[in-house]
Amino acid sequence: MSLGAVPTSSLRIGVIGIGAFGSRAALRLLWSGFHHLMVYDTHEQTPRFFTGDHGGLSMGSPTMLAQQSDIIITALPSAAEMRTVFFGWEGLAKYPNKKNSVILDIGTTDPMETVAMAKALETAGFQLVDAPAFGTPQDAKEGRLTMVVGGADEAVERCRPVLETLATRVIRAGAAGSAQAAAALADYVRAAQLLAASEAIRLGGHFGFEPANLLEVCDALGGAGMTQMLRREVASRRFRTGLQLGILNANVALAERMAESAGAPSPLLSATRDALAKAQDRLGYGMDHSAVIKWLETLAVPRGGEAEGESETKTGPA
Repeated sequence: MSLGAVPTSSLRIGVIGIGAFGSRAALRLLWSGFHHLMVYDTHEQTPRFFTGDHGGLSMGSPTMLAQQSDIIITALPSAAEMRTVFFGWEGLAKYPNKKNSVILDIGTTDPMETVAMAKALETAGFQLVDAPAFGTPQDAKEGRLTMVVGGADEAVERCRPVLETLATRVIRAGAAGSAQAAAALADYVRAAQLLAASEAIRLGGHFGFEPANLLEVCDALGGAGMTQMLRREVASRRFRTGLQLGILNANVALAERMAESAGAPSPLLSATRDALAKAQDRLGYGMDHSAVIKWLETLAVPRGGEAEGESETKTGPA
């Protein structure tokens, strides 16, 4: 019988990292029928306090925990702590005889480090599933997290009982490391949207536009449906919104002139105007604005000069 078919009450779960978040996740698992729960933390007293108050078994090292666990959950603050737990003194990867063990990392860390550690762990017989959890410690305790999951299909399926216990929403990413990358990129998109909206609100104030009214205009012109548009047109590569890149570029250029007139420096606006101008030069005025990713795909890492592809002859609308 595969591990995925093992009843919840029979799964042996180890949790490494019994801090504010990890302890709540461990408590949720205990309450939900995972009675074979083991815990470890670099702070020696922390697991003892947890097991004394709630139950479970305190383990003396990551290696000891790995020897007894079907699924090992790590809730650690950085890649450095993960490397120590995996490969340091009494690291769990030093136990070579247990094959096909699964490590479920629910922290947020460096995607490149995650990919590298996944490869190193695989040689020691461990499959790494990265599943950064979004929510508060209270959400973890109540099983209301959102988790983005990366890893091999088989390993992810083996973790399914744990994922569904901790989260109300599980989003599949791709290979190991992809979930950590998705988390970082999602925050980048959020930060860019926040900065762009803040610049627009500040600039709109110079022209007597109330912030709430400005945001309503943005919604009316498609801002509220941006995610749907990206999914429908960009992810699918349909590129059929009907809005020409040249028109969008002209309007952003007008907004930049407004900022200059108002004496309101807007760094993201200027960068956007510059990028759109280059995209239009490359793709053509009539290209659908959602196809700007095609311009990005022509760029390569600079090698002591301008990005490769920038100096090539532009192409017209596809």
